[in-house]
Amino acid sequence: MPTPRERDLQTPCGWCGNPIAQPPTGRRLRYCDRSCRQRAYEVRTAQRRLQRDVDAGVVRTAPAERVVERVVQPRHPSTPAAWATALEELAAQLSDGRIAWWHYDRLRAATDAVTAALERLPTGPAPAPRRPVPGPPAAAADARVAQLLARLAATSAGSPAPTTLLRIAGELAVDVDDVRAVLAMLVDAGVAAATRPHHVGGTTPVDARTVAEHARFTVDLHPSAIRHSHQC
Repeated sequence: MPTPRERDLQTPCGWCGNPIAQPPTGRRLRYCDRSCRQRAYEVRTAQRRLQRDVDAGVVRTAPAERVVERVVQPRHPSTPAAWATALEELAAQLSDGRIAWWHYDRLRAATDAVTAALERLPTGPAPAPRRPVPGPPAAAADARVAQLLARLAATSAGSPAPTTLLRIAGELAVDVDDVRAVLAMLVDAGVAAATRPHHVGGTTPVDARTVAEHARFTVDLHPSAIRHSHQC
């Protein structure tokens, strides 16, 4: 009885995997065309070259460690010369009016502490008397107060409507910090009250110095302040 023989009628390409119809006789085809044969050859030769370089120690099997250098910048001057430059810049900004007047008290306290520390030193010349920092111009402060009074008087008529520092600053075309400072001045003087609803009912006072610029609150003006705003 003759022994049965098997013959592949179709096999996958050794590179792309597409089917290859095998001829009935002759050599068995491994690739569907020359392009696949060339690519397979390039991969085989590249693998042999890589293995040869690995064996020779030219190529590392594990990547090198990553080395990072972190430079921390100081938050304040680190030398006396740098401190002197910073203080000179502070004096220039104060003289040019680039620092708002409501920061003056904090700057005075800081510079007084520096002056007191210098006076306690055992050696060195006595520090020169410090020139007082001028306060805000009266005309500019009065103008801001008048503007804010007129704006608040409009919202306080009838049932006061909630507002925000950002909205008032946008309507008056001034800085939010200016509105915050003037409103705090009015509240401290007792001519205005800033409140917001409480979650359990009623209202709670709002601190104009710390309230967020987007937070909603209501301002109630004293009747005398409303009359003053109409006169302005």
